[in-house]
Amino acid sequence: MVSFDFTIPMGDKNKGTVYLSDAQTKNRPVIIYCHGWGGSRKLWQPTQELCDRAMKANIAFVTFDFFGCGETGGEYSEMTYARWKRNLSDVLDWCSAQPFANAAQVGCYAFSSGSTAALRLAAEDRRVAFVVSVGTCISAHIGMSGGGPAKIFADHCRTLLTGEKKSIFGVDFGAEFYIDTIGNAPVHSVDRIQCPVLFLQGLQDNPYRCADARLAADIMRRKNLDATIIEYENGTHELENVMNEALNDLFAWLPTRVTEIREK
Repeated sequence: MVSFDFTIPMGDKNKGTVYLSDAQTKNRPVIIYCHGWGGSRKLWQPTQELCDRAMKANIAFVTFDFFGCGETGGEYSEMTYARWKRNLSDVLDWCSAQPFANAAQVGCYAFSSGSTAALRLAAEDRRVAFVVSVGTCISAHIGMSGGGPAKIFADHCRTLLTGEKKSIFGVDFGAEFYIDTIGNAPVHSVDRIQCPVLFLQGLQDNPYRCADARLAADIMRRKNLDATIIEYENGTHELENVMNEALNDLFAWLPTRVTEIREK
């Protein structure tokens, strides 16, 4: 395996890493990993196992840091999911132009809040070839222990609109974050996704994530869109305790949706 780091030349200049099974193969499928809230591109158990499986299938694996995270940096209080969606679009642009990539076969493996960005982009950008969504977030039901963004915005609407900030997950955000999170949640747009989507959901995750995965798959299926949901009775939010089973399911699903994936 070979790897190298990159920096996106536009936008937030996101930092990323490319993993390849070899340096010579060109025109191969690509999986872009979209990390969750406060995460980074660094490999940890689930992503290391995913990367290893991608290498065996000769699929390029790309990780990057969203705005506010990892080496990309930036004030997290200025993060919005719209901004993360633009970050992902910039990474997609960059990947599609690289010789190692088949531009028609670039998709996403999106975890938790990363799925918000990936599903929002897939709803409006036909270049996204597939999405694998883990711990899916399509609604505004995040941070519910503190009431969630809708309650925070409703309770503090006047002061937020005058420039004050209110905290969720320990971060102070302004009105832009709350308006974007509520008004542009993927629940409003998943019925426009044209690429195949695989929802992998652990049932030991919190009830909002379980409900979001089921709701997203149901909305897509009602529109005769290509949505598959697989649930794991003992699976956690990250699926790290059932990762081998989940990856078996993913790599059984992927070749039927993305052509010319070469097994070594």
